[in-house]
Amino acid sequence: MPPLLNNMPLERANRVVLHPIHQEAIATLAQLVTALRQCRTSEDYYQFQQDLLAKVLAVQTHRAGCRRIAKLLRQGKKLPADAPELRSSEPAIDPETWDLEADVCERVDRQLRSIADALAWRVFNFDRRIIIALSRNQHPGPMVGKKGLAAERAFVADWWRDDRRFVLLHDLTTCLSIGDATSFREVGNEYEAYLHEIKTDPHRKESQQLRRQRMAEEAIRSSGPLPGGLSGRIVQLDLPYKTHLKLLATAFDLAHDRGVQGIKVPGGRALVVSDIVRGNDLWSEQEFVDRTAQVHYQALKRAHILEVGHSVYVQSNDLVARSPTMPPWAIYPLPPSLVVKLITDYAMYSVTMSSESLLAALRDVGLSAEWTLARDQATVRPDQVVLRAHHGARTIELRWAEVQRRLLLEMADLPTWSAGVAQLLDHNDSGRHPWQSFADEWKVWM
Repeated sequence: MPPLLNNMPLERANRVVLHPIHQEAIATLAQLVTALRQCRTSEDYYQFQQDLLAKVLAVQTHRAGCRRIAKLLRQGKKLPADAPELRSSEPAIDPETWDLEADVCERVDRQLRSIADALAWRVFNFDRRIIIALSRNQHPGPMVGKKGLAAERAFVADWWRDDRRFVLLHDLTTCLSIGDATSFREVGNEYEAYLHEIKTDPHRKESQQLRRQRMAEEAIRSSGPLPGGLSGRIVQLDLPYKTHLKLLATAFDLAHDRGVQGIKVPGGRALVVSDIVRGNDLWSEQEFVDRTAQVHYQALKRAHILEVGHSVYVQSNDLVARSPTMPPWAIYPLPPSLVVKLITDYAMYSVTMSSESLLAALRDVGLSAEWTLARDQATVRPDQVVLRAHHGARTIELRWAEVQRRLLLEMADLPTWSAGVAQLLDHNDSGRHPWQSFADEWKVWM
């Protein structure tokens, strides 16, 4: 996989985001986000998925062709007559030109498939338990060239033709990796969902896949152990989910004029948002960086977390479709134009939090806790334990993915989140690494 945009040399990063394929994707994504939010019926979802699938396959096909040409040129061969049409004006005889175009396609592929992730969240009624349980497998990667693609497309078309039943293709997403598809049957005003394994060879046994599918279903229904190598259980809480995502929209409204804006978020957090287009209009690149650093410093002061405890933070840029359990930007309660800016990194935000704020909130609900992350650690793995919480003889461990996703990116209400941790500790069968599932979470994303 190509490196993160932040890890590329600036000149190459600029070539990626300004590439014609990337620029065209911005308009396409805006249309898709708007169309998805207007879907209401099975036919709406069927037609939307067909359109999205065609776009994903087209960009994956172009990427594969670009990689083939780059390889041939590096072997000293001439540009073949069947080379795909180069979309940039850079020299066609330079393999780096084709490498760049392939990298842009990889990026646009992820952006498009993040819309498929939003489709999955939407048809599953924004039930995070389903996403968590069905994401616990190795994703197969690109659909183009996959042996079973024709069978999967036929499966979708046959169900629609014969029963007018919408079938969600898991491989189109980046968040669903257990099962090949889910069919949805209308029952009154509701839908029943059915997982499917689609086999090209009816005699081939898939005992391991079917076992993981059964485990996923039990994890959703009755908090059984999740499939996959990382242990854990999903625990259903009776607390409604609350966030401060309205502040994100407010901050971006201000940044649209000011370029960059800092805001204090309840729970000892500092939010800084940047409108990249506006910032580049106002300042030089270095001035933009300096101004953002100043705004961040002031936001930390207003949040009273400057040099207090161990500060952790996350940036939103280049996260699209990199974590299967992270809610996709397209379901965030934000206008489509802003969602597209987040997807394409023309807007970004960061949230900083002090460990002391988190520990104090847990003490407020009667828990003892300790922060386990070393201060000098520059990067954190998603599965790394950063916090242990105790109540009596019970102990649970919280991984970085939970803190990063819920408390930083989603800006969950800290008292609500802490009360949820207390409820986890009240469940004797929740295990040492439980996943919180709040009530009425769909109301945040709808």
